Amino acid sequence: MKNSTIILIIIAVFSAGLLSYILFFPNVFIYQLMGPDSMHNFMTKTRDYGIQMAKLRGDYRCCIEPPCTMCYSEGNKWNYGQAGTCGCDDFIAKGEEPCPQCAQALNCESQEASKCEVDMDSLND
Repeated sequence: MKNSTIILIIIAVFSAGLLSYILFFPNVFIYQLMGPDSMHNFMTKTRDYGIQMAKLRGDYRCCIEPPCTMCYSEGNKWNYGQAGTCGCDDFIAKGEEPCPQCAQALNCESQEASKCEVDMDSLND
């Protein structure tokens, strides 16, 4: 075989491998191109879109606007153990407390807004 034929075969095999990698693992490829800030923005937008879709289906009945993210992220008592749903309105209707994120946001509505910042890290403790 000629050297040019071997080089073309190597390029073809490499290209097929790269294409296969991109097709079978698209998220890994995309995330490698994104920096941490871009990835965070992408994940936040994806989560917010998921919440909006769940609201349209009637599975996300949150008591605050914008809706809490705690119930979407993990199963807990306020979504009956089903992540991606929210039942905080149900809990308020029964006279019970909503999730901590909603409770803090509702408490903030009665306070001066400049003194009230929701610290998401403190809610997960």
